[in-house]
Amino acid sequence: MALFSVKSTTSYDPKYACDTFREAARLNAADPLRTGSILRLPGYGQAVMTGDIHGNKKNFEKLQRYAMLDRAPARHVILHEMVHAEKLGDAPDLSHEVLLMAAAFKCEFPEQVHFLQSNHELAQLTGYPIAKNGRLVINDYNDSVALAYGAKHAPDVLAAMNEFIASFSLAVVTPNRIWMSHSLPNVHDMDEFDVGVFQRDLTLDDLRNNKTVFNLVWGRRHTAEQLAALASALDAEIFITGHQPQEMGFTVEFDRLIILASDHNHGTFLPFDLSRPQTVEDLVRNIRKFVAIE
Repeated sequence: MALFSVKSTTSYDPKYACDTFREAARLNAADPLRTGSILRLPGYGQAVMTGDIHGNKKNFEKLQRYAMLDRAPARHVILHEMVHAEKLGDAPDLSHEVLLMAAAFKCEFPEQVHFLQSNHELAQLTGYPIAKNGRLVINDYNDSVALAYGAKHAPDVLAAMNEFIASFSLAVVTPNRIWMSHSLPNVHDMDEFDVGVFQRDLTLDDLRNNKTVFNLVWGRRHTAEQLAALASALDAEIFITGHQPQEMGFTVEFDRLIILASDHNHGTFLPFDLSRPQTVEDLVRNIRKFVAIE
């Protein structure tokens, strides 16, 4: 399936969108690397982890050019938080275009493109309200989908999007003990954190009501002691996440957690080798800025 690129509102094809989202959802569920709600990458090749994208089409297209998945069959790209862009005035939220491009990317490279559940995608799926700058982002997003595809077709497209979002994994882990998820639970939510949720396939009820799922994608406050406890519980050494805005593209917390942002001009992504041990210092040296990618 060819990569999808929206040129104008006249090019929106509801059948193509629905077919692409549903095929990508099927491929996510059938991913041979998936065990329960976790993806386990092999001990060779390269992972490319991103931060929140929030509809930044320019950075997404740069990521595709950098990854060159047609030439690098052992490279894995991990995507999350593609929806709910910052709006400029009354302009529509076009982040649904990036979500569709990401689904098409999965269809073209089914064993190399992977997705993490995020708070904004989960909110879009469940209807959980998120307000940004005095607006409800889900309403804006739904209105923008209706504007693009027409009121008649928008419900079908949104339903297909939800099938795609529901197929996302909670985490990606590597043999060199790196854990990638959208975020990590708040320190004060650790009593409700159940590692058993990662060992099974998620139901819609889990996505709507499970506290571990909710806290994993919404958490922001961490401590060194908490991260050490999580590392022990999850058999990980280093965590890479997004979720928390980073003006300069990334930050490091407690020499164990790297937080990336991919949604602005200073945005970053992180490629790293899966075949050898990695330190936080190694990973930070590998961080790339989108502005440096042609």
